[in-house]
Amino acid sequence: MNTMPAAAGAPVDGVHMSLFDVEDVEQMPKVRDMVVGPVTPDDVQQFARRYHYTGTGGNMVWRWGLWHGPVLHGVVAYNLPTRTVCQSVFGVEHVDKVWHMGRLILSDDSPRNSESRLIGGSLKAVERDYPGVWAVLTYAAPDAGHIGYVYQATNAIYTGTSSTEHYYIDTYGQRRSNYVNGHRLSKSNAVSRGWTVHDSQAKHRYVYILGNKSERRQRLKLLKFPVLKYPKQKTGGDAIASKQKTSPPPSRTPEGDTAGGQHSP
Repeated sequence: MNTMPAAAGAPVDGVHMSLFDVEDVEQMPKVRDMVVGPVTPDDVQQFARRYHYTGTGGNMVWRWGLWHGPVLHGVVAYNLPTRTVCQSVFGVEHVDKVWHMGRLILSDDSPRNSESRLIGGSLKAVERDYPGVWAVLTYAAPDAGHIGYVYQATNAIYTGTSSTEHYYIDTYGQRRSNYVNGHRLSKSNAVSRGWTVHDSQAKHRYVYILGNKSERRQRLKLLKFPVLKYPKQKTGGDAIASKQKTSPPPSRTPEGDTAGGQHSP
């Protein structure tokens, strides 16, 4: 593998290594020296196996990562929600203008504010390269110890909770969504695979409104969800994280597990 040093914050001509493959990184770089750039599906899968509570990268159509030279510190992946979820945001006439942030994963050793840097950079890339996207949905799963602090820190709009769903535990002990490869998996089919069925709590739902200042104002008026105050109760992983640091960050497997989207975590 080509490991020649690159300019800070840029992959080497598309050839790169992931953080967990680098043994001589003695000091983490500053977040301000990192940049957001494209990643491969395998990058997302590798990070998910190591750092995400589901163990898988899910359905990832659009992907970005947080880079420092050839070293990858985190990944974020987006996909399309179901049509029902899409039309619930702005209405049926704008059903094609919504994406879903399905995975947000940082290494355990990535520096403070890495999540915010990656979210902000990827959303700017969406605005630049996909101007037809008006909003991005994402969810925080309380039953995985998440409340959504990273989304709050990056000015997402809190819109309440989603409807309750169920999830599966596969034969390897990994949590799986009720969507597999973009298609809903029935309970009977899951059981036939040897998976077990579990009920999940309603998830905290956040929305990022995209566009320039005028466009965001107009799109916010069309938003069908209520705009609510941020939830602050600490539970599970968030309670632990808040004890470890002075400000309340998310866990390193942030709240990118979403209900109702086309994904296969």
